[in-house]
Amino acid sequence: MKNKFLCIAAVLLAICTAAAAQARIDKYCQVRVGNPDYVLYLKNSSAKISLGEKRELFAPRDTAMVSQLKKVNSLTTETDVLNYMSSLGWSVVNIHAIANKWEVIYFKKQFDAAEFVR
Repeated sequence: MKNKFLCIAAVLLAICTAAAAQARIDKYCQVRVGNPDYVLYLKNSSAKISLGEKRELFAPRDTAMVSQLKKVNSLTTETDVLNYMSSLGWSVVNIHAIANKWEVIYFKKQFDAAEFVR
């Protein structure tokens, strides 16, 4: 009797888990930190986030997410950008320098497809 109950419970749990699984998608963004007039790591640096040019490719249903991401533009160091983006759940994909004046940091985060407008 207990074995039948456990088997039925396991099957129902597997069915519910499969039904609840949603499609996951990766989204990316880029943050440039630096200043065109100064060498990296000096004062007057600024950060600029890019979510891409085509808005339909990064169109979250929750507009608060975009507001949170745009707060990056008020940061001034690579470390602050890395710590802030990490606190939002984003992970670093790549970092490289451009002409010794900009650090370009690429971030990635996985979302449920339902969180974005199709």
